[in-house]
Amino acid sequence: MIKVAIIAGEPSGDLLASGLISELKKQTHNNIKFMGIGGNLMAREGFVSSYDMQSLSVMGIFEIIKHLPKILIIRAKIIKKIIEFKPDVFIGIDLPDFNFYVEKSLKKHGIKTVHYISPTIWAWRYERIHKIKTSTDLMLCAFPMEEVLYKNEGIKAKFVGHILADNIEQDIDTESYKRKLELKDKVFTILVGSRVGEIKSLAKIFIESCNIINADIENSIFLFPFANQETCNLFNKFLQSSIIKFKYKLLLNQTSDAIKASDMVLAKSGTVTLMVALCKKPLIISYKISKLTEWIVRRKIKIKYAGLPNILLNEPIVDEVLQNDANAKNLAIHFIKLYHDKNRQKYMISKFDQLHNLLKHNASFEAAKAILNLLER
Repeated sequence: MIKVAIIAGEPSGDLLASGLISELKKQTHNNIKFMGIGGNLMAREGFVSSYDMQSLSVMGIFEIIKHLPKILIIRAKIIKKIIEFKPDVFIGIDLPDFNFYVEKSLKKHGIKTVHYISPTIWAWRYERIHKIKTSTDLMLCAFPMEEVLYKNEGIKAKFVGHILADNIEQDIDTESYKRKLELKDKVFTILVGSRVGEIKSLAKIFIESCNIINADIENSIFLFPFANQETCNLFNKFLQSSIIKFKYKLLLNQTSDAIKASDMVLAKSGTVTLMVALCKKPLIISYKISKLTEWIVRRKIKIKYAGLPNILLNEPIVDEVLQNDANAKNLAIHFIKLYHDKNRQKYMISKFDQLHNLLKHNASFEAAKAILNLLER
């Protein structure tokens, strides 16, 4: 019997963990028992979560403060449960600040620790490398340059690729996905966020931007996909209190289909922008955080871009409309301009194809293999 504890945060972490759990079960002849915190995709693999994953998904630095007491209580309780469970390995997925603390606590009890995937220390807060050294036995990396970075710091690391690049087909049949969702018009997918804080920050801006876009581009429908009912309901409240001049659909647990069915996408910054890029869809990126959070981030940041496609390609492929510039009119201007510029769309898609080839590496298989190798030592 192999015992594995996992804590995953965010829908992206749920996806990573579900693929990993599936591969761990395939690659060993031993029975595996899992416990920890996870989401719906992990549940489909038989994982039973001790707490609601959504309670750990909080946006921003100062925004965390009001949720901190609840988060600290959950952290203390889950550490105690994991120690009592006596796992062979603990795997922290996303949630770096939360999981590094858990990993360090468990290492003191002789439990091997893995972190999957690397936080963006190459982008900001590089000082976290010192925390990683004392907490993590193995760092699994989604991007090739990260393995080199960690090995230079004396930390065991393995490039495994990104599960999104494995799961998303190289060539998207847009029309088939439109038929699947019963759509005929021009389809624009609007990705407002997976957190309550993101919805509150971006909903009104994105809705008004859709009004402006719709006035310029006729016969269009706007898709708003959400990963959970809470954020879907919250966004719907913003819709109900707004003047709507466009056709729309709210979708639950159909984000991938919505992106693949779309002609263009407007997305909040985050992992979802990588999904859009891998689906080869023309994209505009936006984000808005509090002034205090922005002030701290700007002092720590080490890179020129906010969006993952731009960061990984080291080129401003995608327009980033951020902070004070992130108003409805500006977003609509960028969106409409890109829609009418077919040459720029073609170039963007060609660069996204390069990115897909770079990251397609059978991530779940490689991650499971690396973890089992760690257990054998």
